[in-house]
Amino acid sequence: MSQTELSRMTWAPEPWSVRTFNWHLLRGFGQSLPASITMSAPFVGYMILYHAQIETYLGGLGGLLEQQVAPGLCAPWFEFSTRLNIVYIGLLLLGVGTIIYRVFAPAIVKRAIDINEYVIETLDNVSARNLRSMYATIASRRPQVASSFDQRAPWLNRDKSLKAASDALKKDDDNQIKIDVLRSFYNVQDRHTSRGMVYTVLAFYVAGFSLLSAPGVAFTGRVLCVVGHDLGLVGE
Repeated sequence: MSQTELSRMTWAPEPWSVRTFNWHLLRGFGQSLPASITMSAPFVGYMILYHAQIETYLGGLGGLLEQQVAPGLCAPWFEFSTRLNIVYIGLLLLGVGTIIYRVFAPAIVKRAIDINEYVIETLDNVSARNLRSMYATIASRRPQVASSFDQRAPWLNRDKSLKAASDALKKDDDNQIKIDVLRSFYNVQDRHTSRGMVYTVLAFYVAGFSLLSAPGVAFTGRVLCVVGHDLGLVGE
C-alpha cells in the first residue's frame, strides 16, 4: 500500500452523525447552567404573572391575561392540570436522560469543557505508559487513526519496551506526539463510546424539551390572540 493510499485511509472523514451527535453535544444540555435558566424563564413568568389561581398569593399580580379587553375570546389550549402533567413528564424525561448521561458519558468529557481544556490539563502529567494505553483504545475503535501513529511514534505499540517508549517520549520536545494522541483519545471517547446511549439520551432530551415548551408555546399563542383582539387585528 502506497503512502498516499495510507494517508487517505487514515484521515477518512467521520460520518456527519458521529461528528454532530456525540457526548460533547449532550454535555451542553446536561451541564449548562445558562441554558437551564433560559429554559425556565417562560414558565416562571407564566406562573407568576399570568396564572389566575395564584393571584391571591401575589397581591393581585396573577391573572393578568383575564383582565384584557377581550376576556374569554382566547380560551386556553390546555387545562391547568394538563399543563402541569405535561411539565412534569417533560422534567421526568430530562431527569432520566441526565441520569443516563452521567452514567455512560466518558469521564473526560464530563470533566473538561472541551477538547482544548482536556489537552491543557493533561499534557504536563501524561506519561509514556498513559499514552500507550490511550493508543490501545484509539487502535481498538479507530484503527485508521492509530495507523498514522505507527509511522510517527512506533514506540506507542506495546510490542516495544516501556523503557524504549519513555526514552523516545523524551525526544518529543514540542509535545506534538502527546498533543495528537490526547486529542485523538478525546475524540474517540467523545464520538465512539456507547453510541447507543448517545442517541438514547438525545431522544430523552428532545422529548423532554419538546414537552416543556408545549405549555409555553400554547400560552404565547393565547397572549398573541388577546393582543390581536386588543389592537383590532383579529376579528371576533
